[in-house]
This record gives sequence, C-alpha cells and structure tokens, in this order.
Amino acid sequence: AVAREVARSLGASADRLPADWLMARIEPGRPSHTRRAAYRLLFARGGVAGLRASVALLADRDPALRTIAAQRVQSMWSPNRPPDLPARDPEVGALLDRCTHLFSDHVMRRMRYGLGLPVPAASADAY
Repeated sequence: AVAREVARSLGASADRLPADWLMARIEPGRPSHTRRAAYRLLFARGGVAGLRASVALLADRDPALRTIAAQRVQSMWSPNRPPDLPARDPEVGALLDRCTHLFSDHVMRRMRYGLGLPVPAASADAY
C-alpha cells in the first residue's frame, strides 16, 4: 500500500525520474510492490518509456502485471487520434511489433499509419 501511494503521489512528476532507474525496478526478482509502483510511474511518463515498460511486462511471469501491461497498451489506442508516441520512430515500430496480439490487424494498421510507421500489407484472408 505504501509503494502504491508513493507512486500515485509521484505520478505528476514521473517525467523527472530517470527511466533507466525505473526500468531496473520492474525486472523480475524485485518485490512485486516495487515492480508495480515503478511500472505505474513509467506508464505515467507516457511516450516511449511507458510503451517500453508495458511491452517488457507482456511476457512477465506475474499474471497480474501481464494483464495490467496489456490493458495499458490497449488503452493507448483511440480511433480519433494517434497514440501519444513519437512519429516515425523505429523503436516504436519494433515495440508495436511485439504487441500485435493485443489488437486486430485493422487497428494495428491504423495505429502504425497514424504514427507514420510502415504498414504491413493486409493478409489474404481479410475480407
């Protein structure tokens, strides 16, 4: 509970905390409450740091962290605007490639297009 409250109170200034330092705190082997608090702060930073942390946790052994990470990646999508990520950034493209299972092909193509990233051709079985 203490780690959660600290993360909440630091959320507004999350961009001032070093991303590398926070990334080290979401690694396996750290206490669960530390990992969740660090992830909360990384996601609050937004941008590539939040996406990078989320993608790192998609294959985590902790099912709760995996679920939270997947939901937060999915929450970046809006049909009305592109995600708050840098346009034409190869790292963003590589990170999105690692979470294609969270979106339909249509949504992933729209997201990549909105970010100025290469859009793969539609599959032959699409209607």
